[in-house]
Amino acid sequence: MDLDEYLSRDAVGLAAMVRARDITADEIRAAATVRHHQTRDTINAVVEWYDDPTPVQAVDGPLAGVPFLRKDYGSAEAGRLVEMGSRLAHGIRAAETGVYIRRLQAAGVQILGRSAVPEFIQHGTTESRVHGATRNPLNPELSAGGSSGGSAAAVAAGVVPVAHASDCAGSIRIPAAACGLIGLKPGRRRVPWEGGGWGGIAEEFVVTRTVRDAAAFLEVLADGPMAPAETGPLRIAVSTDHWGGATVDPEVDAATRKTIDTLEGLGHRLESIPVPQDRDELNGTWPALFSRWVRQDVLAAAAATGRPIDGNIEPLTERMLEDVERLTVDDITAAQESQGRITDRLRRAMDGYDVLLTPTLGRAALPLGELGGEGASASEYFTKNDAAMPYNYLFNVAGWPAISVPAAVATTGVGIGVQLAASIGNEPTLLELARRLEASRDQAR
Repeated sequence: MDLDEYLSRDAVGLAAMVRARDITADEIRAAATVRHHQTRDTINAVVEWYDDPTPVQAVDGPLAGVPFLRKDYGSAEAGRLVEMGSRLAHGIRAAETGVYIRRLQAAGVQILGRSAVPEFIQHGTTESRVHGATRNPLNPELSAGGSSGGSAAAVAAGVVPVAHASDCAGSIRIPAAACGLIGLKPGRRRVPWEGGGWGGIAEEFVVTRTVRDAAAFLEVLADGPMAPAETGPLRIAVSTDHWGGATVDPEVDAATRKTIDTLEGLGHRLESIPVPQDRDELNGTWPALFSRWVRQDVLAAAAATGRPIDGNIEPLTERMLEDVERLTVDDITAAQESQGRITDRLRRAMDGYDVLLTPTLGRAALPLGELGGEGASASEYFTKNDAAMPYNYLFNVAGWPAISVPAAVATTGVGIGVQLAASIGNEPTLLELARRLEASRDQAR
């Protein structure tokens, strides 16, 4: 398969060629391997490229032959490494193949390797002591985002058209925005993640270059009933203020307002609403609803490897463990009560609206060296992250689906995304809106 042809096709297009016997899965894998070797030293997105990928199980499946990278965290393949970006987890292998992986393999996907993550996936940038920094292929001086940054960088660079991603506080949407991709976080428990889910705030899915790829993977991976796609005209709530109390980057604001104009041109009704969250209450849930699960992974890795935790984790992980160890049962109960209030506040703010539109990020570019687990104090870390990523965590706490859609290209060359969110069950409506924005963007080129 010619490399230019490979780079021009999305997953749905490649699978159609395999089913038609125009190409083989092996030819696709060869093209992906060439592209991996061309880009690996520049972007540092892949931590393992398999010499022995599992053979394609379904050459007539809906995703026949589609090349894919597995995020180095979460659902895994039996016997394969799952090292979670940490020295502490070095050498850990999965005991069984997850439902997520089995569904993809049954649809014909071929998994070619593992993508990079920050240590225990707790950062919005993909930088670790083990693997170094994953760089944005649109501008290698900047971050690809995180925690699914290895997957997003590989997709944006054309190594694979689709890659595994998971989202505990924006980790699908953040790198999707930075790398100019489609990043859907499905609603709570939409995609099975046995043994995962972080108590219900985390979801697994993919990052893609096209909306139709996201829809095709949702068809394969999703459980449960979904509402039919609303085609409009929709009533769309808009919140462009910075939810962390800082100032939105002017380029982000301009891209968001351009998207508002596009949606109004498509016949939708858009109205501004106040910020639908209490910032302090939401941030106050972080230790109990987020960091507590990182600690669980740390303890499990230490038990599996027999290594001491001290000296084998990064500085911020150490500080996070200290904070979590001070939690009491009452603290956890209070966070769960807050979760209910936060979800109800969002529901009331959205009464009468079909979709909520925000920027995906508060910044037009994510710098390397500022948002990871090194250097900064915990307070500095959270201040910088709150400025860059204020719009994402709410929808993890509430369990609502949310999607980042490309809106513009920053002056630095990286992507700027807008986020669309809706109540549980409305993934089809979000994908339909994303499809129409994608079509409008393509027509404008």
